[in-house]
Amino acid sequence: MLLIHKELYRRFRIAGLVVWLIVLVPAPDSRAAAPEYLSGEQPVPASVLDEAHPMEELYPIDIPAPSAFPRLKKRLETTAPFWRDTQLRLHPRVYYFDRQRDNVKDSKALAYGGWIDYQSGWWRDRLKFNIGLYTTQKAYGPDDKDGTLLLKEGQEGFTVLGRANAELKLREDISVKLYRQTFNLPYLNRNDSRMVPNTFEAYSLIKTPKNNWAFLFSHVRQMKRRERDDFISMTEAAGFGERDKPLTVGAVRYDFTDEINIGATSQYVWDFMNTLYAEANAAWSISDDWAIRLGGQYTDQRSVGDEIGGDFDTFVYGGKLAASYRSATLTLAFSSTDSGAGVINPYGGYPGYLALMIKNFNRADEDAWLVGASYDFARIGVPGLSSFINFAQGNTPESGSNASPDQREFDLTVDYRFQSGLLEGLWLRARAAFVDQDDDVAGATDVNDIRVILNYDLPIF
Repeated sequence: MLLIHKELYRRFRIAGLVVWLIVLVPAPDSRAAAPEYLSGEQPVPASVLDEAHPMEELYPIDIPAPSAFPRLKKRLETTAPFWRDTQLRLHPRVYYFDRQRDNVKDSKALAYGGWIDYQSGWWRDRLKFNIGLYTTQKAYGPDDKDGTLLLKEGQEGFTVLGRANAELKLREDISVKLYRQTFNLPYLNRNDSRMVPNTFEAYSLIKTPKNNWAFLFSHVRQMKRRERDDFISMTEAAGFGERDKPLTVGAVRYDFTDEINIGATSQYVWDFMNTLYAEANAAWSISDDWAIRLGGQYTDQRSVGDEIGGDFDTFVYGGKLAASYRSATLTLAFSSTDSGAGVINPYGGYPGYLALMIKNFNRADEDAWLVGASYDFARIGVPGLSSFINFAQGNTPESGSNASPDQREFDLTVDYRFQSGLLEGLWLRARAAFVDQDDDVAGATDVNDIRVILNYDLPIF
């Protein structure tokens, strides 16, 4: 079986090279790689100029989509803003997940569900409400293949009120948001790569990006993990039993121009750890066809207070260069993690440039590099079809306290988004990931993932 896995891995590496040769054909849209928790939620952007970076959604901006029922929307046009600007959207989702691992039980399930979002308009330009009801239900899931995170432990479905908050506008660019909500910050995010996302019980002060800068300050009491239907304390969510400690986060971003910015966030989990993250991004359009993007990031993570997770102190830094030519993009990236400890991310996806479908390449004393490529097939007459691939390799010591297997991961994603008619908003995504770990160090495990996801964004009004 191991030989079969390695042969499949070798063949997919060759297939990846073929895909990259194809994408070198000139064309008009492109993509650069983003951390998995971002690329898992988004289709291929138009170019590296449009690529999402981890601090971009410090204050996410909702862009209303055209209603699938325009007559219903038209009836609201003469009502007060609270009703006129109401948005109601359905997000049906079907997800098949199959993970095979050497010497560890496999995980497999097929689930269906999704969520419904309600967002009111502003009442007297001061108050609005947001509600999100989430569900995931089992269509198929053997008891002996649990662990996909599509369902609760035991392959059980669930329904939960994941978002329920009031937003109070203090002035045009500053508001407070109270109770259940979502974040999409580095280390504290939705990580919407299964059936339903992470959500949080929090109390937040938010400034929109007016006058070039934005900030967020929030006290986060509890978290609903993507595979659970209950809210638990931030320390319990990190694996520390019945501990009940919150997280306090501050984040700021400054935009020098539309394409050049810096940002930072500090997340303090009481009596556990503090995570400081900073990044810088710059992009330039060289011509109508060419664009480039540079990025750098740094994380410092260490224990604090009673150190309920033990005494640790570590850091990781990385850099990225991405270039796009018409519909083709090439991305190069690297990261290096301190020998003190690996970096952990219990509250969402890891924001590193090498965060792939399975591995994050942030183990203690790990040096890693990545090459990625993408292509939008609209240029050659197939609008809605796009694809991206990533290959990363990480090396760690072969002896000593930080010894772990060297590893490689190859990911392939193919997307098709329907462009018109009743199927507009329907998004089919097929994904495959292959991890190969050297067996010269104990604990090596090869992993193969197959995922097929069907999303539908249906704006009611």
